[in-house]
Amino acid sequence: MKNIQVNHAQKGFTLIELMIVVAIIGILAAIAIPQYQAYVGKANFSSGLSTLTSLKTNVESFIMENGTFPKDTDVVAGTLGVEKDASEIGNISTDNAGLNTGAGYLNFNFTEGNPGINGKDIRLIRDADGVWTCKTTADADYVKACESVTSF
Repeated sequence: MKNIQVNHAQKGFTLIELMIVVAIIGILAAIAIPQYQAYVGKANFSSGLSTLTSLKTNVESFIMENGTFPKDTDVVAGTLGVEKDASEIGNISTDNAGLNTGAGYLNFNFTEGNPGINGKDIRLIRDADGVWTCKTTADADYVKACESVTSF
């Protein structure tokens, strides 16, 4: 009589092996998603700040020509070389508080983005001596080169 050997080769993954892979992917996603959101928030904050910073030269020129800090109507009219809603993530505004001293502020209000910056503001403030300071209401986790404040 002949002995017949049967080879039972494995032809796939077991349920346990698949569950382990899904668990590993879940753990990696739980770590990566918050890190990615923080990265996007920091990038959005930097974008808003660079938008305002690029306007400082135009504001200085406006002050030299007109003797006053530009009003929000100047931004709406495009006098500063940018439109009020030039950015996809926020709006630009400005105010001279009725003063003719060259003092005032540029404001960037976030209308989209990470919850830590959405609805928050970055404000570049110019005093009568021409010194610029930066303040923001955005969460401190996303802030670079600005002082965090609770409100203006």
